[in-house]
Amino acid sequence: MQSASDVKQKVSEVFELLQDSVFRYLVRVLDDPSEAEDAMQETFIRLYRALHKGQVIEDVRPWIFRVAHNLVLYRFRKKSPVELLDPAGWDLLREQSRDPSASPEQKVLEREQQERFEAALARLSAQEKYCLELRAEGLTYREIAQVLEMKAPTLVSFLGRVIKKLKSETYV
Repeated sequence: MQSASDVKQKVSEVFELLQDSVFRYLVRVLDDPSEAEDAMQETFIRLYRALHKGQVIEDVRPWIFRVAHNLVLYRFRKKSPVELLDPAGWDLLREQSRDPSASPEQKVLEREQQERFEAALARLSAQEKYCLELRAEGLTYREIAQVLEMKAPTLVSFLGRVIKKLKSETYV
């Protein structure tokens, strides 16, 4: 068992390193900053408890995201599911990425393609959305596999199918 001050120092270091990405993930999947803040606090409290009890955590990043992910699942079980990858958030990205010199016809085509993409995202399962959210946070395939308790080759195939599905539904 580590001393309380050693554990506190370790958790502080991990918190500084991962707080932003964990918070972004939680905000996107919970769609509520205060609930995300609570879940993030609980995640790091669980890290403190685990280390204080002497648990050895080989790879802390996937461990943290796994705990955060489990807290999300717990919250979803307590209330009705919330849509992940909120399409409203895409409006800002869409405006920033538009070519100001595009013709009206190009703008209509871009808008139609964006609408198809948003519709395809809405049809994804929660598991598929979680994979995309974790990948968006920069987790490696191996780390995502650990978070979602899958084997890495299974995850690679799964994500490949998700991407293929999005492509086929977006580019008709």
